[in-house]
Amino acid sequence: MESYCLFCKSGQEGLVITLLTHGGYAAFSPLAVRNKPDAGGLKRTKARLLPGYVFFDADEEPDWETIRRCSGVLKILRYEDGSCALHGDDLEFVKWLKRYEGMIDVSQVVKIGTKIAFVGGPLVGMEAKVLQVNKSRKLVQIALGDDDAMFRNIWCTIEYIEGNADLEKLHQASERTDA
Repeated sequence: MESYCLFCKSGQEGLVITLLTHGGYAAFSPLAVRNKPDAGGLKRTKARLLPGYVFFDADEEPDWETIRRCSGVLKILRYEDGSCALHGDDLEFVKWLKRYEGMIDVSQVVKIGTKIAFVGGPLVGMEAKVLQVNKSRKLVQIALGDDDAMFRNIWCTIEYIEGNADLEKLHQASERTDA
C-alpha cells in the first residue's frame, strides 16, 4: 500500500475526501486541537493541521484522471523525480498522523530552564526540532524531516504542567543518552 497527498482548495478537503472514499481509497485531512482567543481566555477548537492537504492510501496506482476532475483538487503532489507515492520523512510523517487517527491532540510539556520537554501527548518521542514557542497561544512549531520533505514544519498545541525533580532527572538522562 502506498500513501499519496493532494493539495486542494482550502475548505474543500471534505469534498475531496468524499470523492476518494467513494473511489475506494482511505483518505483523511489531519486535524489538530488549537487554542483560539476567547473573551474568557483561550478556547480549544479543532482545525486543519495542514489546510488544503488530503492524504490517501491506495493498493495500486490511483485513478489520477478521476481525481484530477474533482473541482476541489488543485494539485497532485509529486517529487522532483515525478513520483507521487510519499517516501522518506514525508511517509514517516503520514504514519505518525495515522497513529493518532489524523487528530493531533495537545502535548504536555515541562519547562526546564529555557527549554521545554515533551512529557505527554503525540509529540513525545517524535524526532523533531522545536523552532518556535508561542507562549500566549500555547503553540509550538516543530521542524519535520530534512530539506527534501514536503512537510517541513507544523504548529501543535502544548499545555504546560508543573515539573518535578523526577521529570527533570528523566529528561536530563534522556539528553545524555541522545548525545
